[in-house]
Amino acid sequence: MQRLLSTYLFVSRKLTPELLGQIAGAGFDGLEIFCTRSHFEYSMKAELRAMAGALEAHHLQLVSMHAPTSRDLSPMRESGTPLSICEVERVRRIEAMDELKRVIDVADETRLTGLRFNFDIGHAHLADFTEEERVEKSLSPLRDLVSSVHLHDNHGEKDEHLPPYDGTIDWPAAIKILQSAPQTNLPLVLELKEKTGTDAPAVAEQLAAARKSLDRFEKAWA
Repeated sequence: MQRLLSTYLFVSRKLTPELLGQIAGAGFDGLEIFCTRSHFEYSMKAELRAMAGALEAHHLQLVSMHAPTSRDLSPMRESGTPLSICEVERVRRIEAMDELKRVIDVADETRLTGLRFNFDIGHAHLADFTEEERVEKSLSPLRDLVSSVHLHDNHGEKDEHLPPYDGTIDWPAAIKILQSAPQTNLPLVLELKEKTGTDAPAVAEQLAAARKSLDRFEKAWA
């Protein structure tokens, strides 16, 4: 199993070559880049080329891109106006589409291909089913179309992005459900919430905690 990390863990920081080096040094094999422009300026070709070079230098595979979630420059997904191609106002729909097209440019520049659907198990645990049914019923319509999985936990009430086993997801049952998907070797991307503030752990500590949670999951998956 590849050790894959979403850069959402450091979304309030600029995604620099130095940070990529720390991620690689913590034992991760690849990344999903979270596309918020204060974190990664995906609208500039020079930034795209620099990122492609930095990923290669640190032997990190780019496995996916997380689409922008807001139209402003706020680094946190909880703030800002959400992007939606279903906006009532035409100008807002066009604005959302333009932002998403920039992410497609990133995919072209970094040779990311074969895009399908991501299954987010933490979000599935918030679905409107009984707790025992949430993961299975959320995966069922997408089972044949899933190309990657977001791994994180919560207590079934809000989107906490906790490490696996720190919430109330039944991980032994969830692993069996995920392994029932027809695609073998699904990319399993750890998507944890960043800890910020004066008492927040250092980057190295957050990476070590992320690696520890993924090691535990990997043993259960095997």
